[in-house]
Amino acid sequence: MRRITYNLAATRKIDGRSFAFRASILVLSTILLTGVTIFNLVRQQEKNRTEKNESGLIGRQIIERQRLSLLQTKEIAAWKKNWSKELAAANALIGRKVFSFVARLDFLEKISSPGIRIRHIILVNENAGRISMTITAQSLKELSALYKKLAPYELVIVNDTQTMDEYQTNLNFKITNEKI
Repeated sequence: MRRITYNLAATRKIDGRSFAFRASILVLSTILLTGVTIFNLVRQQEKNRTEKNESGLIGRQIIERQRLSLLQTKEIAAWKKNWSKELAAANALIGRKVFSFVARLDFLEKISSPGIRIRHIILVNENAGRISMTITAQSLKELSALYKKLAPYELVIVNDTQTMDEYQTNLNFKITNEKI
């Protein structure tokens, strides 16, 4: 068998220029990649700073809008309170509305017959207020029919006079039920 011996140091010699060239390329590429990395990091930090400023601005805007919303909520609550007071006052006025002139005049129209004329009327502005009126009737029959209709309402005949062709009466009565 044949024996082969290789002596690399004896047969192959390292070329200094080639090594220096390759080492310089390696160092330059490392420096270039480090520069690109630093550039990208600086750019990314600038983006982060810009985004942080924008998010801070947005955060301040949100806080300002929350503050305005709170003010508006307080203002709405004050309006509601004021409107509630006004509504309560309006309801109190409606509650104090003790009678309807129209309902009472309709009642008087229903109980009056064609031969009875109302000359003068006074309505008292109270719940179950008294009504005073002066009426004239052409016959005693019509007048007594009116008295019968008004008897349940605490009728008081104040004055009763008779002339040749008619009867004149001043009377008072109280309507206690508003919905007649």
